[in-house]
Amino acid sequence: MPITINGTSGISGVDGTAGTPALQGTDTNTGISFGSDVILGSTGGTERFRVDSSGRLLVGTSSTSADLMAIVQGTSGGAKEGGPLMLARANAPAADGYEVGILQFAANNHVAAAKIFAARDSGTWTAGSSQPTRLVFSTTADGASSPTERLRINSSGQMLYGTTTKNITSPNNPGFEIHGTNTGGLGVYQANADNQQTSVVFQNTTGRVGFIDINNSSVTYSTSSDYRLKENIAPVADGIVRLLQLKPSRFNFITDPDNTVDGFIAHEVQDIVPEAISGEKDAIDDDGKPIHQGIDQSKLVPLLTAALQEAVAKIESLEARLTAAGI
Repeated sequence: MPITINGTSGISGVDGTAGTPALQGTDTNTGISFGSDVILGSTGGTERFRVDSSGRLLVGTSSTSADLMAIVQGTSGGAKEGGPLMLARANAPAADGYEVGILQFAANNHVAAAKIFAARDSGTWTAGSSQPTRLVFSTTADGASSPTERLRINSSGQMLYGTTTKNITSPNNPGFEIHGTNTGGLGVYQANADNQQTSVVFQNTTGRVGFIDINNSSVTYSTSSDYRLKENIAPVADGIVRLLQLKPSRFNFITDPDNTVDGFIAHEVQDIVPEAISGEKDAIDDDGKPIHQGIDQSKLVPLLTAALQEAVAKIESLEARLTAAGI
């Protein structure tokens, strides 16, 4: 037998292999083997794991140069090629928030400093057919003793940063919601701003439709305007007439009563420059809440330019007549 037991050395085995383990039961090719500073675990004559001479746990591979404590490597070919690792709970998550699997990070005090976990995300849980799950990322702030949730991806695939509950739902229900603190919200930093760089791109199935560029002194907000995208091009011929239909107003927003501003009422502009307005007047969502209209005031610039050009032309014509009349 490849085992020696005595009061001095305890249990020791010869340099075994996966096929002939040093510690085995009735199945002679399943057990534990001891190599040169290596412990091997095998089943069916095949190595399944080893602890190598550096104390690394290796599953699915017998060697590595990586500076890691554990490696799980998948089998060759097929869906498991990526080295799957599953964290599972002992029973079905009974209610919203019940954790399904947890990955924690800690120092040698073993108190979690950060963690990533999956939890039931409300809904109906039926194993294999309905498993609504959210993924949550938590970190610990300076001076705090436990992690706080920072980011979650809910069961609808929507990403929430700085909040645990979606607040923006009407009308577009965005896939990424950011809740800034009193110190700020979303920041975009361009490492090399010596030349103009594109920081944000807006694109649909036809290609790029808008972008935000920055350089070392300014930001440019652009929407697509290339002549190759357009047809039926004609000058604006009624600039002054349409301009006079606009109703500039002074008002305050209900939520900001002390701040009076200049602007327009969206639906009053809609018939004159419809491309400047988004949404419909008096629209509501399925819950009866208002879906407010918006305005892109930059879309008024072509009309203002056309009206000014018409006015300048009239002034120049009048000046010419006055000059000809010697006035």
